[in-house]
Amino acid sequence: MGKESLVNEQRDAGQEFVRDFTEYVPVAAAFWINPADSEDWFLYVASPKINDGNLDVAYGEVLRRVGTNKNQWLDAFQIKLVNSADPVAAEVIRIRDRYALKTATHYNGSSIAGMAIGGAFIYPESTAATSAP
Repeated sequence: MGKESLVNEQRDAGQEFVRDFTEYVPVAAAFWINPADSEDWFLYVASPKINDGNLDVAYGEVLRRVGTNKNQWLDAFQIKLVNSADPVAAEVIRIRDRYALKTATHYNGSSIAGMAIGGAFIYPESTAATSAP
């Protein structure tokens, strides 16, 4: 079986989730990654407010928001919350900012921060940047 592609509906569902999640915490970056050893894509949401002390509560918020929207293209188990200082998140932010990405863009490098990837899809800063409490 070959690698699954990230389809437009998944990208749109991810973008909608991120916009909604910014009501809970500020989001510094949002991106999909397909790890090289997996057929699955995961939506990473990076926030300076996410840390080990509140990760369980933040995932509860993910479950609540994904459950409310009931979008067939996004499963709560595809979402990975990380602090914006996480090496993968920090590298994606550098890539996004280096190329001044104004639109969501595929990244075809072979790794991000030492993680071997089959591909990545990076949302522009405007998708993530929003003020939250």
